[in-house]
Amino acid sequence: MKPIMVIGHKNPDVDSVAAAISYKVYKQTTDQGLFIAASAGEINEETRFILDYFGFEPPALVRNVRNTVEDLLDEHRPIAVGTDMTLAELGNLMRSNDLKTVPVLDPSGRLLGLITIGDLAMIFLDSLAATRDVTRAPEILRELFSRKVTDVMITRDLVLFEKDELVEEARKHMLSTRYRNYPVVDESNSFLGFISRYNLLEMKRKQLILVDHNERKQAVDGVEEAEILEIVDHHRVGDLQTISPIYFHNEPVGSTCTLIAEKFLTEHMALGTNLAGLLLSGIISDTMIFKSPTTTGKDRKIAQQLQEIAGMDPLEWGKQIFSHAINTEKQSDVELITSDLKEYNSGSLVFAISQLETIDARQMASRRGDLLKSLEELALRRGYAFICLMVTDILEEATELLIAGEKSHLIKSAFGPQDEGGGIFLKGVLSRKKQVVPVLYEVLSRENII
Repeated sequence: MKPIMVIGHKNPDVDSVAAAISYKVYKQTTDQGLFIAASAGEINEETRFILDYFGFEPPALVRNVRNTVEDLLDEHRPIAVGTDMTLAELGNLMRSNDLKTVPVLDPSGRLLGLITIGDLAMIFLDSLAATRDVTRAPEILRELFSRKVTDVMITRDLVLFEKDELVEEARKHMLSTRYRNYPVVDESNSFLGFISRYNLLEMKRKQLILVDHNERKQAVDGVEEAEILEIVDHHRVGDLQTISPIYFHNEPVGSTCTLIAEKFLTEHMALGTNLAGLLLSGIISDTMIFKSPTTTGKDRKIAQQLQEIAGMDPLEWGKQIFSHAINTEKQSDVELITSDLKEYNSGSLVFAISQLETIDARQMASRRGDLLKSLEELALRRGYAFICLMVTDILEEATELLIAGEKSHLIKSAFGPQDEGGGIFLKGVLSRKKQVVPVLYEVLSRENII
C-alpha cells in the first residue's frame, strides 16, 4: 500500500511541520490507509528544537513528488535465481510459476543478468540448426538442460533502470525497445523488481494532503503530477488545481494548527500532552505569541485548551521558541533570507517575501548592508521583480522591511521611502500574510499589473 503524504510548504516553519505531524495522527485515527508526515524542505532550528522537546521524529524530507521508476514496481518481488542452477531446474521453475523472464542474482542480491523463455528457445533452435539433424533434438535438449544458468544468461546490453529515474524518461526508453520486462536496481545494483508497459498504463500518482499552503509556488516540486486529496490551510486561496473535488478546509485564523487542534477537541479524540504541546507551539509561532494581527478569538480559545492539556505557559514557552528561532551568527545572509521565503505570482510577475522573526532586531543592524546586497543578487538570480525581507521584532511589535529588485519601487509606493540604512520601518506590522501581501497586491492592481 502506497502511503499518503501529509506535507507542508517549502521552507517549512513550525506551523507547517506541526500541522503535518498532527494531521497525520488525526488521519491515521479517523481514516483507513497509511499516512506519513513529510516536509518539502529542511526544517529550521526553531522547529527542530520543538520536535526534540516533545519527542517527535522530524517528518520525512520529500523534495519532489514526480513519479519515479520505483513507483511502478509491484509490491511482490519476482522470483530470482542464482548462477549455479541448472537449466532443467530453471525450466521447472519457470513452468510451475508461469515465468517469462527470470533475474540472475549474486548472493547479495545484485543483478548479474537475465534469462528469458525466448532466449532458451533460441539456444535450442540454434543448436539444432547447427547439426542439421532433427533426430538429435533429444540429445541437444539433454545437453542444454544440464548446463548452468551462468552459461547462458544475458549480461550485455541490458536495458535497465535505476529506481530514482523519472517515469517520463523510462517511458521513452521502453517505447523505443520491445522487451517484455525491464529490471530495476538501486544505486548499488541490487535488484528491486521488473517494470513493463502494463505498469505505465496502471501507474498511480502520488497522493498528497497539503497543510499550511495552497499555492503552487510554495508546494513541493512535482505537485502538478500528484493527486491532491485534501487541503487544510489558513492563507488566501491560490492557484493549485485538483483532479477531482476534494476536502478543502480554509479559515482566516492565525495558524493551521488551530484548525487541526479543533478537529481533535470537537471530536473528543485523545490528545496527549506532547501532541497538545506541538500544536500549541504551531499556534504560538505563527501568531507570534498572539501579537500578530492574524490572531483570532478561535486561536486564543484553542490555545487555552491546549495549554491546559500540555501544562505550559504560552508566553514563557513562546520566548523559548523564538530564542531558538534563528542563530544568526551561524547562518549566511542567503540562509537568513531563504529560511522562510515565500514566492508569489501576479500574472507573469513573480516576487518574494521573506521573514526573519526575532526578539531583538538590533542584532541584525550590523548585517543590513550585506543583507541588502544578497537580496539584490537573489532577485537577479531567481528573476524576482522585487523581494523584501521582513526583520520582525516580536516583543517590540515592529518590522524593518529590507527591499531589492528591479521593481522595488512598488514596495516603496506601498509602504513609504527607505531610511538612511536602506530599510523601511513599519510600527505594528508583524504579519506577512495580513499586513504585507494584501498591500502589495493592492499596489499591483492599482498599477494595472494584475
